[in-house]
Amino acid sequence: YRSKGVGELALEVIAAIHAVQNCDFTMLVADDNGSGKLVQWYETNGFTKAPKLQNLMGSPNGQFGVSMIAPTNNMLSTSCRIKWW
Repeated sequence: YRSKGVGELALEVIAAIHAVQNCDFTMLVADDNGSGKLVQWYETNGFTKAPKLQNLMGSPNGQFGVSMIAPTNNMLSTSCRIKWW
């Protein structure tokens, strides 16, 4: 699914759900294989590394991946490709 926009579409779905639920942030653990490409991809898509959340997210010392966070846009974008109405 790489280079087909599936990942970006998935993030858009998550952002839409979080906007409806009035969430402030989206948090995740990027389970990168060591290349750094997955973490870089998330950074390109608005996430930043969140080292203070490593233990909270169940990945002490990055054992299971890199904790990342992005603010949630509480307004549905007019460019949102997800339509459920």
